[in-house]
Amino acid sequence: MATWENTNLACATLWTTLYHMNQLHTNFEDSGDLKISDLTFFNPLSSGDAREQEARMIADQIDNTFVNARGAKYADNVTNSTAINGMVSILIDGDKQVNDLASEADELYIFWGEQENQ
Repeated sequence: MATWENTNLACATLWTTLYHMNQLHTNFEDSGDLKISDLTFFNPLSSGDAREQEARMIADQIDNTFVNARGAKYADNVTNSTAINGMVSILIDGDKQVNDLASEADELYIFWGEQENQ
């Protein structure tokens, strides 16, 4: 799991993205330990199918922001589909934390300013 710190580009970019999407309203330091169920979109009363559909829409918005607004690129062997599916697997689990989503993002994307390790 990635260490939740503002020098980690996956953490910082995810936090600003979720904050601007109004999915969370906490400061950076307190956000890594938030459960996915604490995000605005998450409805514990939704069916599994409805929750997955909502998670897929959130993952798509995150992906669009990362790639189109923040200059991220997909890591090797990652496509738009695999990136979204990877995030959805975290977003449907209310017990996961925002930090888990950041760790997944760190594996899926190379953020602007990061050096590729290839």
